[in-house]
Amino acid sequence: MLDLLGTKPGSGLHQPVRNRHASLRTLRIHSVAPGTYNHPEKGIAQDPQGWYGEETLDIEAVHGMAPAAKIVYVGAPNNFQDLDAALNYVVDRHVASIVTNSYGFRTEILPQGYIKPYESIILQGVVTGIGIYFSSGDNNDESLVVGYTTTDWPASSPYVTAVGGTSLAVGASNNYLFETAWGTKTSSWTGTTWSPTPPGSWLYGSGGGVSRIFSEPSYQVGVVPKSVFTAQGRTGRAVPDISAVGDPNTGYLIGETQTFPNGTIAYSEYRIGGTSLSSPLVAGIMALADQAAGHPHGFANPLFYSLAGSAAFTDITHPSSTVAVVRANYVNSIDASAGVVYRLRTMDQTLSLNASPGYDDVTGLGTPTSSFLSALK
Repeated sequence: MLDLLGTKPGSGLHQPVRNRHASLRTLRIHSVAPGTYNHPEKGIAQDPQGWYGEETLDIEAVHGMAPAAKIVYVGAPNNFQDLDAALNYVVDRHVASIVTNSYGFRTEILPQGYIKPYESIILQGVVTGIGIYFSSGDNNDESLVVGYTTTDWPASSPYVTAVGGTSLAVGASNNYLFETAWGTKTSSWTGTTWSPTPPGSWLYGSGGGVSRIFSEPSYQVGVVPKSVFTAQGRTGRAVPDISAVGDPNTGYLIGETQTFPNGTIAYSEYRIGGTSLSSPLVAGIMALADQAAGHPHGFANPLFYSLAGSAAFTDITHPSSTVAVVRANYVNSIDASAGVVYRLRTMDQTLSLNASPGYDDVTGLGTPTSSFLSALK
């Protein structure tokens, strides 16, 4: 089973299209409703509709990877302490053997009251055979957000599997073309030139780096190269562990019924990404691995690192030449009535993080290959 805790805000409204997925295998899902939505610290209501894009992404990404998996969606009334309660609910009742979470703090510099209770829940999950997966974040080394390099937490916990993101190019025949570390800079077309000059200004990318509060776990010793610690100026738990596609420019198509500004209620589809996509994709792959092996893998990091450099992973490194994609975006995010703007998105732009041969702090061990399931048996 899989438990999905989707909590990040969604990404707006998009063009309605005809439902093309009527023939998909029946979705087996159970929902644990969160109850009243509230913001306990500020005493104001929180809007659950801001989360539905992430909720849809979590469920559809897992279902797309593992159509026969039973999915349990557990919600929280807010994205503060009640997220702790939601994870505790899953762990205490062993609701699922695989848990994917697409949220986190953009730093580890937090009060102990935030970290210690949650780490206790995570550790309880590990010792009871639950594999807990967290998205590694969408701001590379976080330096342009918080002013210093840091990993996200809880992704930096040594007892979770931190999932990073890649940019994945797929051909017209669904063939694998290339894959790079997810890190994006952007330029806009002015009508005569791209501004700022490409690669442009930094936009987003796979979270990673070296923890400031957790020491290097035994399963990473001898696998994480010293160059990672040197680049970040410290030793510790390295993030991420494993990766999957996360770049919104090469992202995942999801569909949901939405209410549009003109009052129309219609089914629509749109592309979405982030490591919020990467984590449920890996969770779905692990559901297949559990099925193939005939047993849950639980906390799989030691097993993953024992396979470092093997055919189980695609090692993600720098491309041989610059790769980029041009996007045509609706100005109003819905249709072309307000015009279209063109953006040049240059890939493999990862700030202080570096996609190098072997383990690296953008994509970890790499992305699962067709040999991954057999390697985990």
